[in-house]
Amino acid sequence: MFNQIRGQRPVEFFRQHAKRFRIGPAPHFNVGFVRSVAPFLLLILLLTGCSTVTTYKPNMAVGPAKPVGYPIPVYTEDMTVPRPCEVIGTVSIGGGRFTMFGGSAESEMLKIMRTAREKGADAVQMKSHEEPGFSEANFRLVADLLRYTDTWETIAISGEAFAAYLKSNRRNLDPIEGVWDAYEPIPHRIGIMRDASKTGRDYVAFILGTKNPSWRRGYTKIDIQRGTQPGTYRFGYYLDNFSKRETTIILGKRMAFTLVIPTSDDEADIITYSKNP
Repeated sequence: MFNQIRGQRPVEFFRQHAKRFRIGPAPHFNVGFVRSVAPFLLLILLLTGCSTVTTYKPNMAVGPAKPVGYPIPVYTEDMTVPRPCEVIGTVSIGGGRFTMFGGSAESEMLKIMRTAREKGADAVQMKSHEEPGFSEANFRLVADLLRYTDTWETIAISGEAFAAYLKSNRRNLDPIEGVWDAYEPIPHRIGIMRDASKTGRDYVAFILGTKNPSWRRGYTKIDIQRGTQPGTYRFGYYLDNFSKRETTIILGKRMAFTLVIPTSDDEADIITYSKNP
């Protein structure tokens, strides 16, 4: 630029480049305009806060990452996790760059769940939950990432061996024994056979196939005990989050049964099993 000045008079140069250098008197503020927009600017300041930042504090080595969409159960601070666990780390959601006041609790939970899958967690337990206020503009969440420390009971029988069991005992099978399919809430297939290895259990239902990746083939799904009346059974049914629910069914000679399993105070899963001939 300074090479361009050489050979030109300063006045001529600045006239040619007046727009570039914004030559002219300094701009002045319109006091009336500022007063008119002041309430709006104040509102923006009140509504503006900091978007959240995710912080992870490890407690032990992480496990293999879970795939996107892997169903990780979430428990509140006062809920009991149905399986023994260890804390692999803690996720905290706090303040950061500017954003609008309040944010979304759902979006913050998505950050926690994304971190849980990245660290290979089996479950999440919330430790604290604070809503936006004048001192903090966003939701603040803290959650422990959990790893199961027990081994879920697995019925070690192949599909061929189970088919052979049903065939060789077909004259003496109980009506509850066999292959059963369910399509809601997550499609899965179970096998039911005699098994008294656990106290108070006469039959066991185990997973033959499922679209739920946290449930593996052979996992025990239902502990079954004969009822006091013929054709009735007492179920110890394990939900997809491994918590147990007790219920009773009347089968008789029917080829299907329906379970209404409470999952919370105001929600329930309705699961219908149909027998596979």
